[in-house]
Formats: sequence, C-alpha cells, structure tokens
Amino acid sequence: MKQGFTLRLAGEEGKLSRSEFLYQALSRDIVDGVIAPGDHLDEVSIAKRFDVSRTPVREALQALVSSGLAFRQLHRGVIVESLGRSRLNDMFEVMADVEALCAGYAAERMTAKERYALEAMHRDSAALVRDADPQTYGWFNRDFHNAIYDGAHNEFLAESARAVRLRLSPFRGAQFRVDRRMTKSFEEHGQVVDAILRGDAAGARAAMIDHMSVVGEASERFAVDESTGVVPIPDSPLVRDQDTSPDACLDEIPDTSSEADT
Repeated sequence: MKQGFTLRLAGEEGKLSRSEFLYQALSRDIVDGVIAPGDHLDEVSIAKRFDVSRTPVREALQALVSSGLAFRQLHRGVIVESLGRSRLNDMFEVMADVEALCAGYAAERMTAKERYALEAMHRDSAALVRDADPQTYGWFNRDFHNAIYDGAHNEFLAESARAVRLRLSPFRGAQFRVDRRMTKSFEEHGQVVDAILRGDAAGARAAMIDHMSVVGEASERFAVDESTGVVPIPDSPLVRDQDTSPDACLDEIPDTSSEADT
C-alpha cells in the first residue's frame, strides 16, 4: 500500500467522527487507486498514518467491508476488494431501478413545498457547477438525491435507496472529478426536476434511468480493469489539479454528523 500523508484529526469540532473521517479518506484512496486492489489494510499502519488509536481504524475498516470496498480474509485481515466493471455495472443497474422508483413516486407524492425546495436546490446548484468544485458538488448531489428519496414518501424505499447508494458512494463521488461531468449532471438533474414538477411519474422514472446510466458510465472509469487489475485514473484537469494536502482533506469535509449517507 502506498504511504499517504500523516493527518492529525484532533480539533475536528463536530464535523465527522474519527471512524467516519477514516472511512471517507480510505475509500477515496481506494477509488483513486492510491490503495490498490488486493492491498492489505493494516490497522497499525493506518493508525500511525492518521495519528489515531486502533479503535476508529477498526470501525472504518468494518465500514469498508460493509460497503463492499474491502473483505476479510482468514490470516490476512482486511483486503481491498477488486471491483471490476461487470460488478460495478450490476450494482449501478440496481441503483438505477431503485432511484427511478423513488423519482416516480416523488412525482406523484411530493408536496408543493417539497417540489419548490427541490426546484430551488437544483437552481442554486448552477453556482456550484460554475465553481467547478467536485467535492462541494458531490455533497449537493447527495442532498439532491436524498430529497427525492424523501419525496417518494415511502420509508422502506428511502432506506433501501440509501443502503444501495452507500455501496456505491465512493464511485458516485469520484465521477465529478471527470471533466465536464458536473455540467452534464446538472442538465440531467434538470430533466428529473421538470418531470417531478409536472407530476409526470413515467417521465421522472425515465429521466432518472437516463441519469443513472450516465452516472454508471462515468463511474466506470474508476473501476478495476479486469484484464490487468489496474484502476485507470482519467486524465482530467479536475483529477490532475486536485488538492490532496492534509489541510485540504480536513477542510473539505462538511458537517454530515446527522447523516450516514456519503
């Protein structure tokens, strides 16, 4: 496993717990190829790297296992999973159907207040696209989809959507590092919002299916090449110029202490 920065997590002041921060940092390293498929995630090394005790490291590693990014192997511990394109495609296929169901119900069941809030959220996100900040847009994107889950007014469906989304969250976030993906995402969101505002359930489902198919294609760039075992990193300005300094890593994290979704 490649060595990363040593980060001190003291003084986070209510942003994320140590285990949540470690999960996000390690999952990002896995998606970016900094930690390679098949690498052993050693508790001691990780604790030393982030200057924490082994307890939050264990919790973060368990979260990686639960998300499907890693697995436990007898006598070796936690190993990074190799997510190939076929596996990733299968997961996004299910995600697309679940999201489409949410969008269809939202078109039928959202209150006027919820529709107005969704429209305003989408409209305001244009500024995020202009800023070209993939992290901030990723946080907005999570909130946008959560609003649609809640607008479906089906608690079990919303829980299911969030559970599936959790499995794919590192890949869904990584897509915004691909050049012009934020602009296209904004346009796709617009199609979904328009259908929901019209109360067009079939149109909302179709727009969400189209959106999720593109999301899957963009995220596929970060999947393991099954013939070589290599994670290809797109040659994008957003990827090349990303600030990965310790201070940037700490400053990037918003207050998500009340929400588990990533």
